[in-house]
Amino acid sequence: MDRNEEEFIVGGYRFATIADAETARMEEKKVDNLERNLDYRQPQNVLLVYNKALDNRVFLTPIGFAYLHKMQNEMIKWGVPADKIRPVPLYTAYSNKTENNSSIRKSIAARHPGIEYRGRFITSVLINVILVLLVAGMMVISWRSDTPNIINYRTAIENEYSQWEQELTERENALREAQRKLDSTK
Repeated sequence: MDRNEEEFIVGGYRFATIADAETARMEEKKVDNLERNLDYRQPQNVLLVYNKALDNRVFLTPIGFAYLHKMQNEMIKWGVPADKIRPVPLYTAYSNKTENNSSIRKSIAARHPGIEYRGRFITSVLINVILVLLVAGMMVISWRSDTPNIINYRTAIENEYSQWEQELTERENALREAQRKLDSTK
């Protein structure tokens, strides 16, 4: 193994970046310091340090998580009730790396029936609501439009014919009036 490769390895873990490896090295020093100064025979003090480490996110790598797990085991061994020991929060999502794995999908489906369909259902409902709103908007536009369409064509045609009829009646009356004037002047 060359020197560059060794820069990525800390505590039996190979990290993806040098920065992660440096973080792990710093956590190793923190663990060593806690190991020297922490008395596991005083479980209340261990619980206090453990909770403070969780609250302040002191440990972010597998090195620190392994130490937190050791602290959990020691507290249980010295009589701290399990319900008082908070679980170690993992601040990394693993699902994007494993969601394409069919065995993991089957396991999730077995533990949580319907969870796969819940997302599809919500998406389907949202799409249907959007489509209904679009159809309602098109209908409002059609009703308010002046151009004839399938919704208001009958009314538009009747209005157009009545307008023509009125114009024709006015022209006929004007012609009759002009005819009377001509007849009366003769």
